[in-house]
Amino acid sequence: MNRIKLVFPTIDMERDALEFKMKFYNSGEKTIFGSYKLDVDKYSYLEWLEIIQNNASVDTANPKFGVSDTLFAMNEENEIVGIINIRYDMTEFYKDSGHIGYSVVPEKRMQGYATEMLKEAIKRVKMRKLSEVKVVCSADNMPSRKTIIACGGKLNRMIECEGADKEEYVIEL
Repeated sequence: MNRIKLVFPTIDMERDALEFKMKFYNSGEKTIFGSYKLDVDKYSYLEWLEIIQNNASVDTANPKFGVSDTLFAMNEENEIVGIINIRYDMTEFYKDSGHIGYSVVPEKRMQGYATEMLKEAIKRVKMRKLSEVKVVCSADNMPSRKTIIACGGKLNRMIECEGADKEEYVIEL
């Protein structure tokens, strides 16, 4: 049931990417998990693109954050339905955030896209020879919890981070 593909953002995707971002804003959401600063308005799309391109290489990635891929999830109609950030290095900065962060655009939620995105991300992590991935969600985010469990996640620990309760799941690879 592979209805999505993960693609690296390009300059040609700017209009669609900004529309994707506005869908979150228009729904009252200012944080786009897994977007690696697409939701930070101080960066233009081109600046954001440069940041994520740098993050993808061990030679140019910020050591504080480590190497990561930020990818759009495209559906069969070639529209951006989600975004995912795969962090191959578990740095101190991400110890309470996990290896993978993701979001699905509000009007496309509850359609299985997040599960497909996470499964595709896990395939990429396996190629990097990691033995496990950690995925974190808010304790009250039942859809994300179900997605993680559907992908093999086992509850590892509860986290209190910045005044919010979170759950860390481990997916053995």
